[in-house]
Amino acid sequence: MNVETFEASVQYNDMVGSVSVDNADQSSISCWLDEHNLKESNELLFGIKLSIEDNVRVVFLLITGENMDTLKAKIDDGQVPVQVRRIEKVMTFPEFFSLFKRFSLTLSPNQNKHTTKGIEFKGILEGMKYQYED
Repeated sequence: MNVETFEASVQYNDMVGSVSVDNADQSSISCWLDEHNLKESNELLFGIKLSIEDNVRVVFLLITGENMDTLKAKIDDGQVPVQVRRIEKVMTFPEFFSLFKRFSLTLSPNQNKHTTKGIEFKGILEGMKYQYED
């Protein structure tokens, strides 16, 4: 049994940030998983990890018999690690990004770059207001 922490991490974590997406109107990652017979009807997709080195590697995390409310309650109650089914696929950029209507990514220098493992990595600009002139 393997245990991992759900977080973005690379060798040096020089820059860190966040991402936010809207599913595509005609398709979604759940639809894509269904079309490729990778998700059971009683499974919920609750995590995606995208890694890019020589190719685009996508890890999908699925959980059985839960909804967002029951999953959140378990996590809040400390019932971790959560048991999941992990699927890893290699996809092309167009294939992956076609599953979203909008995709937004932020990166800024890691303000905790020299800290030890276990500290939350946060980009120095994450959540900060900034101003500029046109």
